[in-house]
Amino acid sequence: MTQEQFQQFWLQLKAPLKARWGNITESDLGEIQGSLAKFGDVLQKRYGEGHKDEVSLWADRRHAHWSGNYIGYQDLKPTA
Repeated sequence: MTQEQFQQFWLQLKAPLKARWGNITESDLGEIQGSLAKFGDVLQKRYGEGHKDEVSLWADRRHAHWSGNYIGYQDLKPTA
């Protein structure tokens, strides 16, 4: 998902974003305000450095869901 797409879908992204990353506060959402870079910064602040790649993957999956293009963004099957 590009910055432009993230900004365009920001209102629709807020609820799933909060559901996925529960440590993100309302204040954080106000700081993010549709900025994909800010989203990465806030996620890093709340969860640590290891989650940078998850930002892109999560955003791409949300966009794939809305656009109907699921190829390449299927959830991984649990191993066990």
